[in-house]
Amino acid sequence: MQRKGLDYMDFILEILDPLRLDRKYWYIIFLVSLFSFIYFISRSFIRWIIHRKALLLLSYIIISLFVLSTYFAISLLNGGINISFFQSFPLIMQSLAAFGLILIFKAMIRSWLK
Repeated sequence: MQRKGLDYMDFILEILDPLRLDRKYWYIIFLVSLFSFIYFISRSFIRWIIHRKALLLLSYIIISLFVLSTYFAISLLNGGINISFFQSFPLIMQSLAAFGLILIFKAMIRSWLK
């Protein structure tokens, strides 16, 4: 019975060997680490925004992230990142910038009218 347990442990250690991991798993480990890092940095930034009661800025950031993640997901589902992705990406970024400027002007006009 003890021998079977050691074989199972050897199997687990063989799977966890960093030299034997596929490139896909390295990407997953990297992305999860990156998401964790971004989460801990952005959490304090979001708390600061809420404390300052800048909900317009927070909504712009969330909408921009939603648009970018949807754009990347659609691009990956349509065959990956290719020429059409790089041609349309500046258009998406310019649209988000224009949307941000509209929100800034709206906030400025609202503050002037008060």
